[in-house]
Amino acid sequence: MYKTSKVVFSPRVRKSPYFNSTIKYGAQAYSVYNHMYMPISYEGTIQDYKNLLNSVQLWDVGVERQIQIKGPDAEALSQFLTPRNIKKCAIGQAMYTPLLDFEGCFLNDPVMLRLDKNHYWFSVSDGDSLLWAQGIAAGYKFDVEIDEPDVSPLQVQGPDSSKLMSKVFGDWVNDLGFYKFKQVTHEGIPMVIARMGYSRELCYELFLQDGSKGNELWELLWEAGQDFNISAGGPNIILRLEGGILSYLADIDRSNNPYEVGLDWLVDLDQEDDFIGKEALRLIRQNGPTKKLLGAEIHGDPIEDSNADHWPVFIDGKEVGSMNAMAYSPRLDKNICYTILDIEHAKSGQEIVIASPEKDLIATTVDLPWHERK
Repeated sequence: MYKTSKVVFSPRVRKSPYFNSTIKYGAQAYSVYNHMYMPISYEGTIQDYKNLLNSVQLWDVGVERQIQIKGPDAEALSQFLTPRNIKKCAIGQAMYTPLLDFEGCFLNDPVMLRLDKNHYWFSVSDGDSLLWAQGIAAGYKFDVEIDEPDVSPLQVQGPDSSKLMSKVFGDWVNDLGFYKFKQVTHEGIPMVIARMGYSRELCYELFLQDGSKGNELWELLWEAGQDFNISAGGPNIILRLEGGILSYLADIDRSNNPYEVGLDWLVDLDQEDDFIGKEALRLIRQNGPTKKLLGAEIHGDPIEDSNADHWPVFIDGKEVGSMNAMAYSPRLDKNICYTILDIEHAKSGQEIVIASPEKDLIATTVDLPWHERK
């Protein structure tokens, strides 16, 4: 699937603490994400997908950098940055908290972890959101400290992930609630272990707090995973699309707002606290969105390649939106994709034409997701 030229590794682009392990265990393709190398393929997108569904898999997602906010105004600033009501987030709990601009559009879509009363991490997607948070804090004079801590996530994915995690860390892992986490030190390795991850499969996220121990943590899990046919993988487009999970800058960007992409449930306009984009979002809710994200199923034989660009979508010869990401799903035996369509055409069951560079593709729109979380 990845027909790329050679990637030349350079000190200019940062490497995660697991980088040597990804090389050792056969990473074949990398992307650059948050100014770091991110492995995206080992045996190919479809085989990596099948390996995960049949066992347990390690994902180097150290590119998910943390914005750490501490200090007397940590809660106030964190609330100002997101439309979620973070007062509902307890210590030891995580929450999906998009960062929006003053027009109510996406700047990033991190997961926030509340470590203490005045201590938060925002685990961010691709983008320089640390600078945004620092700028807002300085401009509005919040009394906080903001930095990027030595924290690098590693995900354990797949149906045997609980077996591996309990074998290594103990049976308490089985009682860890969804989007809950616990701070632990295991064999001298400090980390935060969370029950969450970037798929709808059974998964965990280990936030390593000492970058010098990255390969040590990888090998610890790899050795314990031999009984479960462990493999290496990475964020997989098939799993993402099946689960209706969005990728910032791939599926959505700063031109989109939560009401267009099915994330309006994240917006709490009734809370007392102000947040960036609140009035803009109030108007969008009042007037209604002009676009909408839908899934679509592309007819025909399995499509092996993915799209490098957004492709235009037509209905009756008129351009009505774009197709932003696609993949063939072996589990569904369908070609599936995301589309963003003008609101008057955004309905399930609509036949559309996707203009790929080679030929027109016929598809039918559907509601998301195809696959619910286990």
